[in-house]
Amino acid sequence: MSVERSSGSNFTTRDRLDLRLMLPLSAIVALYAAGVGAVLPVLPFYLREMGASPFVFGLVLSTEALSQSAASPLLGQLSDRFGRKRVLMASQAVAMVSLLLLALAQSIFIVVLARFLFGLTAGNFSAAAAYAADNSTVATRRQAIGVVSASLGLGAIVGAGISSVLSETSLTAPIYMALALAASGLLVTIVCLKERKAIGRNPAKVGREKISLRAVTSSPVMRVLFVIMLCHFFAYGMYVSQLPNFLADRFVWDGHPLGPREFSYLIAADGAINILVQLFLLGWLGRSVSERQLIILIFGLIATGVVTAGLANTIFLLAFAVMCVSIGDALAKPTYLGALSVHVPSERQGVVMGTGQALVAVTDIVSPAFAGLILGWGFYGAWIGTVVAIAIIGAVIAATRLPRQMERERVLSGPPL
Repeated sequence: MSVERSSGSNFTTRDRLDLRLMLPLSAIVALYAAGVGAVLPVLPFYLREMGASPFVFGLVLSTEALSQSAASPLLGQLSDRFGRKRVLMASQAVAMVSLLLLALAQSIFIVVLARFLFGLTAGNFSAAAAYAADNSTVATRRQAIGVVSASLGLGAIVGAGISSVLSETSLTAPIYMALALAASGLLVTIVCLKERKAIGRNPAKVGREKISLRAVTSSPVMRVLFVIMLCHFFAYGMYVSQLPNFLADRFVWDGHPLGPREFSYLIAADGAINILVQLFLLGWLGRSVSERQLIILIFGLIATGVVTAGLANTIFLLAFAVMCVSIGDALAKPTYLGALSVHVPSERQGVVMGTGQALVAVTDIVSPAFAGLILGWGFYGAWIGTVVAIAIIGAVIAATRLPRQMERERVLSGPPL
């Protein structure tokens, strides 16, 4: 077996990403994220116009997460068996249907149905992450997934900019633009995405594998990483899902309560931070600190940002809060998924990525509704305290359990190639 990385800091040509394969993937992910970014700023206000409370808004997000948790492992396994491109095309087509339904919605029930369908497109990211893993070496795995995540940030900026402009016309205009972006992504997938023909998948073998937690938590380090991911995304989900309602009630922006336009600015800032972190900070931190230290830093940034957001009474403090949380979340996904991907063979990348997405979606089922219930009662301090407590738990698990399990993994598997 050939060695992917040479000793020391020297890398072979195999340790360089193939940009001809990654560029179309980045465009596809960016277009998808732009559609999400165009809809997200107007969705809470779209529901408010229908008379929905923060709790109902949380239930809408929970419904989307429920369908995502059910679909992600299945779509991940299907991408292992039939290819990443076909799953991407199918999920983009479903996204178009759901966005059209959302734009035409006249009741909360139709909005719920539309977001349920949109949750079924969760295979989009898991298939894209698996494609990135297929076309990278162990040495470049985190970088490849970072490129995908950076594309999400770029798309979020574009989508938020679109939303800030079009929301002045109507709340449905950004939704129709998201529909056009989804159609463009489907076209790019059909025309430009080239799937590697020999990526090590065995369709017969993959077809017989069961989708189960046991199948994808075959090592102690993976189980610990999944628990850490659940802590991170539960805390982050509680924060980000209800931030618009919290700021609309508690923060005054330029003499008036925060609205769709201002919230789109925050999403654009989050996207810009995401890009900078993925392209520059992630690589430097990966070389400078251990995985355990990086995860503890992520939770520390989340907790600091959430506390600051709760205390913010100026634009400067709010910007600092957004920066802390955005940096922490931008570091999280490539770190977690990159760590997971190196523990599984190529023919199971899709199902592992999909199951990871599903476990994250499980937190998204509970966290928006739970946070909405707390804010609906006016317990703003309890909302902030709960998020911070979960972040602390995640940091403690990483500090006390991850090093021990990683050492055991190295003993069982031998030295890495």
